[in-house]
Amino acid sequence: MQVVPLNAERQTPNVARASAPPVGIVVVNWCAPAATRRCLEAVARLAYPRRTLVLVDNGCADFSAEAAAASVPDATYLRTDDNLGFAGGANHGMRAALARGAEWIWFLNNDARPEPHALDELVAVATGPPAAAIVGAKILRGDQPEVLDSAALQVNLQTGRVRLLGHGEPDRGQYDDRSDPVAVTACAMLVSRAACERFGGFDPDYFAYMEDADLCLRAREAGLRVAFAPRARVLHDRAPADRGRQSLASLYYSTRNHLLLLQRHSPGPAWQRKLQELSVIALSTAYALRAGRPPWQAVQAVQRGIADFRANLVGPRAE
Repeated sequence: MQVVPLNAERQTPNVARASAPPVGIVVVNWCAPAATRRCLEAVARLAYPRRTLVLVDNGCADFSAEAAAASVPDATYLRTDDNLGFAGGANHGMRAALARGAEWIWFLNNDARPEPHALDELVAVATGPPAAAIVGAKILRGDQPEVLDSAALQVNLQTGRVRLLGHGEPDRGQYDDRSDPVAVTACAMLVSRAACERFGGFDPDYFAYMEDADLCLRAREAGLRVAFAPRARVLHDRAPADRGRQSLASLYYSTRNHLLLLQRHSPGPAWQRKLQELSVIALSTAYALRAGRPPWQAVQAVQRGIADFRANLVGPRAE
């Protein structure tokens, strides 16, 4: 593991340095150096005065301590030997940021580009009143900034449905009053130090997909507030589909982890959870058939996710 000290801070007229809580920004890279460089360029332009960066090369070696420092002078660089998934990689960076004194952790996707005052807006909502333990940003499409990628995560524990709120809709401010959503996405999620220490960050059982919904639900179940900051704008450059195809790994993890999320958080009786499971299986299978892969491959990925969930297999998928 290589480390570059965090030492550069910037003054902004919006937030006084003395009153601004220190924020550690965690960016996890996995074999996507071009997208990550664009993210780091946006991080370097942030106006917030007390921010540091932890860049995690997650089972890859796309960067180095020197390269990270050249992009963002205040960067700490970490490299893991294995791919820990988004959950594990983000937790690895979180622990480093907390060790250096961060009071808030901003988990930021490596394909996201925050606008200069996004972090100011997140901290303003987080510190209240009323204060929040977790705050999500307004996520906009990178190629169409007037279109929502998501305002929050819509999680219905009665029906079992989980979806991105506002996905693909023109941003007319129609969700700006959703100040307390059930959950927000980890694309640009600010989490308090107390919540990070209490919950340990993301649950590595999820590896990738649904770990953000799980953390928000755990916080809400503990009586903590999850909030949405509509003025915190973040552009999301989703990786273009591989010739319009959904990856088999994403089909597997999204199916398995959707079932896992409901198993752990649904308050209903056993018969209701069984109906939810059947609904998730039907929806996942229908989605797989539209995923642009050969149908047998896509359905097989979903079926493996179902089988591994029923076998209580969590974490990284066995190869």
